[in-house]
Amino acid sequence: MRRSASAALVAALAVAFPAAASADDQATRLAKARERWAVQDARDYTFRIRVTCFCPVRDFVKVRVRDGKPVGTPRRLRAFDTIEELFARVGDELDRGGNPRASYARRTGAPRRFSADPAPQAVDDEYAITVRRVRITARG
Repeated sequence: MRRSASAALVAALAVAFPAAASADDQATRLAKARERWAVQDARDYTFRIRVTCFCPVRDFVKVRVRDGKPVGTPRRLRAFDTIEELFARVGDELDRGGNPRASYARRTGAPRRFSADPAPQAVDDEYAITVRRVRITARG
């Protein structure tokens, strides 16, 4: 059963991210997205996030950020509860030599989709993050 679930996740990621960009391309895209996000000067914002992995919960959850700090985030999402943390996660995967796949919103630069396989030799460690409805409610 685990192998079929793993195969299904890999197939879903291949559809979501049809062409893997090189690590240099990904680093450049990450830097440009961070610049677009910085220009937004977002102090308060909300977004919906879904983490797809070999974990029990796969629903979208609304995350609130006030004065740059997350408010009331469920424990399982605390590693992903600000846009800056999402950028850091992509950067960490690039620094490890992995080949994460990420896409970003054109206007705001906020991450839209991100997938990684931290240990390619291991089974069941792949994960993907989808971000929707980024709403900036107060700026700097």
